Amino acid sequence: MTLHVTPDSPLPRRFTAGDLRLMLESGILREDERIELLDGELVEMAAKGFAHDVVKNALVRRLVPALPDTIYLGIESTLQLRPNLLLEPDLLLAPMSALSASPEGFCTIPGSEILLVIEVAASSLAYDRGRKAALYARHGVREYWVIDAQERTASVHREPASGGYRDVAELPRDAILQPRADGLAALSVPLAALG
Repeated sequence: MTLHVTPDSPLPRRFTAGDLRLMLESGILREDERIELLDGELVEMAAKGFAHDVVKNALVRRLVPALPDTIYLGIESTLQLRPNLLLEPDLLLAPMSALSASPEGFCTIPGSEILLVIEVAASSLAYDRGRKAALYARHGVREYWVIDAQERTASVHREPASGGYRDVAELPRDAILQPRADGLAALSVPLAALG
């Protein structure tokens, strides 16, 4: 395939975490803007609705008492997996020892060290189950849950590979979610109890 660039069809500009940091410092972007950086592309996130907040807060209330002090719980933390990849998962669990700051000042954890990422979705279900699942799998995130905020069902993704997760299960509203990671054995999340 040959790409012909003309003045009225310029190449798209790809950004890095460093570019994003400069945009924040100069006021081009605000800290509270909901964006992610996906393979260099700035993607605006949808506003979170009532159902999303109810489910996310119910998850936090269930997770916090069950987590040991050695586990980091990131709540809407900006996660840098590469220089051109910044994600903002609703919840992220990883060993405290794996957490560090990137040169650009964002949270960075090697993907293979991340025990669990949870996204709560309403309007973004296809995006979270598709593009974001592929990104998390490509970086070795062990387990990834997408919880449907409206239906209280879940897609559980396990066994990451370069092409996506090899094990994906669709779970109904009456299911109980339990992560496989050893340090998270005490966690149990009944979907029906999430608001």
